[in-house]
Amino acid sequence: MIWGGLLGVAAVLALMVLHDWRNLSPCTKREKTAYGALIGLGAILAILLVLDPQMPGPTQWMDVIYKPLVNLLEKLTVQRSG
Repeated sequence: MIWGGLLGVAAVLALMVLHDWRNLSPCTKREKTAYGALIGLGAILAILLVLDPQMPGPTQWMDVIYKPLVNLLEKLTVQRSG
């Protein structure tokens, strides 16, 4: 089951790169590097989700990162409002 998911991710990524690379031909090296980096990050996330489907998503990571800031802002608004 896992191998099928990994092969599926690899196939989709290969099709995306083959389709988009023709349009990137006249582009600069910087744009190709950015495209490669984004494809690489997407591939890593897709593979991790195939290997561990219960992995928290990006929105849950944002909740963990910004929760202290939200709590601080709530305390400040309560103090200011009265």
